[in-house]
Amino acid sequence: MVTSCFNIPNPPHALVRVYGKKTVNGGLSLYLNYTLKKKRHQHCLRLYVEPDTDKRGKVDKQARLQNLNVINQAMERRMEVERHLLEKISESDKGLPQVCLMSYLCDFIEESALYRKGNSYAFALRHVAYHLRNFLGHKADSVTLDDVTPEFCRKFICYLKTAKKKNNKKLSPTSTSFYLSFFRSTMANAVKDELIDCNPFDKLKKYELITRMPVPRDFLTERELKRLKANGDPKSVVEKAFFFSCYTGLRISDICQLSWENLRFSEEGVEMNIVMQKTDKPLRMKLCKKALLYLPRETKDEGLIFDMPSKTTMMKHIKSWSKRAGISKCVVFHTARHTFGTLLAEKGVAIEVIQKLMGHESINTTTTYIEVSDKAKDLAVDRL
Repeated sequence: MVTSCFNIPNPPHALVRVYGKKTVNGGLSLYLNYTLKKKRHQHCLRLYVEPDTDKRGKVDKQARLQNLNVINQAMERRMEVERHLLEKISESDKGLPQVCLMSYLCDFIEESALYRKGNSYAFALRHVAYHLRNFLGHKADSVTLDDVTPEFCRKFICYLKTAKKKNNKKLSPTSTSFYLSFFRSTMANAVKDELIDCNPFDKLKKYELITRMPVPRDFLTERELKRLKANGDPKSVVEKAFFFSCYTGLRISDICQLSWENLRFSEEGVEMNIVMQKTDKPLRMKLCKKALLYLPRETKDEGLIFDMPSKTTMMKHIKSWSKRAGISKCVVFHTARHTFGTLLAEKGVAIEVIQKLMGHESINTTTTYIEVSDKAKDLAVDRL
């Protein structure tokens, strides 16, 4: 049994908020969270949301009703505590408590995970939270949204330029600008929630911000693909999945989740129907003959097609494999997706068609994936 993603109805202006922590059995333990005098307070309500859905998605109606009653009780307790705080503040005439920056960011992460398509937005915000905690240190839980001034932003930008990842490697310029834009988005959301008057980033000059530099995206030519095949291991699942991605454009997240149920075999060929992990959008594609070569010979009715190893193992394998093949480019699994788009472009496929095959919402995204080879440039000039 698993717990459904309940939307805890915290009002945007709430001084006291209810949030859940995961328990061992997969449920949630409910807590109250508020900031008073720049100090964060947490109280366990001893109320628990129990698992109410099995792995197949079947809902236990009685357990669901009980969970809704528990959340209702938690919201009543929230209102009682908030009422008590407001009375206490009114008596002491000290004004309303400020909203804690980290608490607000945590709420924004939960909201993004629930309502945004895919999990990339919430994933990026978690990295922002990690770096903000490192930047603020022991003051992390006492800094409020009002404390985020233009000067605060400038200092955080300086921190990001020298910040390191969890593996102690320095952040790339792309990641730095990426995280800064997500923090800016968080503050813009706080403006919409009417918690602050304006976004402090709007008061910075353009040169003070970190601009995202265009990153050259490597792709493989058909000759390089032949070299990889000649220097590969025919039994390697990683290599089969990589070649399959070269001829389908699937991301690694979709490769790992691809099952036999996603394929439909007929006299006309094999059709693939998936829901992309990143965007939560459907994708339908007929598999070409080259892609079919890298499917397991024995077809099944169900189960995963590629039993992929861990990310670290996969990256090491691709690195050593490309080195054996004498390829000097930085080859990662995502290189296969760039290769797919570029190969289609070189075959003269319209960019609108490539956009649909790669599952992009915007055609601008497609153009960043498609590289024009030197051969294609030479052919274009020869037509003059």
